[in-house]
Amino acid sequence: MKTIPTLDEFIEHGMQRLQIMGENPEQYRKSLIKKYLAWSDNDWHTLGKKSREIKNWRSTLTNSLDYLKAEKIQVVEPKVIQADFLKDRYGVG
Repeated sequence: MKTIPTLDEFIEHGMQRLQIMGENPEQYRKSLIKKYLAWSDNDWHTLGKKSREIKNWRSTLTNSLDYLKAEKIQVVEPKVIQADFLKDRYGVG
């Protein structure tokens, strides 16, 4: 019987491995969610022409991490957001 992880378990495992690999795990959160949903929708089988049952999700995920897409995270200071809002809304700033 195969073990199916919760979304939280899946993300936690992926983020731990990404951190070990020297990556910023937060940049991969959305890709990890997409991968979980894709495998879940496909009854825990890999995608593609040579689809196979995922027997060890941790190992399969770890081997897939190199192919996930990182998202750029932009950190904006609150003062910048406030200044932009005031400028857009009231023409001041």
